[in-house]
Amino acid sequence: MMLPSRLKRPKLGVHLPPRKVWPRHRRWVRSHGCCVPGCEAASVEFAHLRCCVNAGMGQKPHDLFGVSLCCHHHDEQHRLGVDAFNRKYGIDLWALAAEFARRSPDAEMRATLKLVRAAELADR
Repeated sequence: MMLPSRLKRPKLGVHLPPRKVWPRHRRWVRSHGCCVPGCEAASVEFAHLRCCVNAGMGQKPHDLFGVSLCCHHHDEQHRLGVDAFNRKYGIDLWALAAEFARRSPDAEMRATLKLVRAAELADR
């Protein structure tokens, strides 16, 4: 009988990439209505906002950059892009995503964001 191959442990000083998927935060965001004013859709999806930094092929944005949109507006947001979508509906999806992240009940996600911010400030 063969044993499975041994796992390689990360070397000291090597940091693992931060976790990007937070199911509790996603459920909480989806529990809200569509972010487009006047939209009464009952079915809401978790929509990631993409920019030039996190929009590469095979890259998935952190759940921090997520808002609640119905399937129609989610599709439209991907086709138009965030800036054109914001202009069309007179909203700021980036500010809404930041507010969702700030008020999220997922304390573990919020704590990791604080650690990242503290590390960024320490590097300056």
